[in-house]
Amino acid sequence: MSAKRILLVFAHPDDETFATGITIAKYHNEHQAEITLLCATRGQAGKPGEPPLCTQDELPFFREGELLNAARLLGINKVQLLDYEDKHLSDVPRAELAAHIVSAIQTTKPQVVITFASHGISGHPDHKAISAATDEAVSSIPAGDNSVRKLYHVTRSSALPTPAGRQIFTDSPEAITTEITSADAAVVVGEALRAHKTQHLSVNAVFPGVLEGDTRNVPITNSYLLKWTNIPEYTLNGKEDDLFTGIE
Repeated sequence: MSAKRILLVFAHPDDETFATGITIAKYHNEHQAEITLLCATRGQAGKPGEPPLCTQDELPFFREGELLNAARLLGINKVQLLDYEDKHLSDVPRAELAAHIVSAIQTTKPQVVITFASHGISGHPDHKAISAATDEAVSSIPAGDNSVRKLYHVTRSSALPTPAGRQIFTDSPEAITTEITSADAAVVVGEALRAHKTQHLSVNAVFPGVLEGDTRNVPITNSYLLKWTNIPEYTLNGKEDDLFTGIE
């Protein structure tokens, strides 16, 4: 088992690349971290492309394949897909969602867990639901039995420009506790974004030019809020540049 283990908990295929692609590629390439993704839906309420690359009924199967391809490109070791209905995670009892996350934690024993900030970045109800369920899951495990040392909420810095026509929720640079940066990872993130072929409209809206191979609009930094720690007497000393700071 790798010395560094990360569990990502997201709602839809492509969340992993949009929100944390730089982080995944960096920790895979530079730290040989063991990275697991728990994805709660197959994104069946999304768009099948324009023109459509599949029917709406086929979309969840297409998106699962796209996710597995993107995961391979980024360096995710294992993908676990739940089968909840896209756009309806907020209807699922939080304890039920949290139980799946607890199970993933107990199986993969990550020191670091990452999910969305409470605002969900895009404000999507599914993003908010998976964030709240992850918080509950991590905090519910007794300290002595909990492998998790840090829970991070991925966010977006308000210093970044807002993509045209998109509603984005952000946090101020002062509020952000942790920044993971890798210029080298931008090319791989671009490849992973292009792997989500049915979502090309969203990809192009958020990362203009990336479909043509131009990664200049792929931010090279992922921003985080340190939400919770299980490290005695751990205090932030300036902005972190490593998710594993303070973890022995």
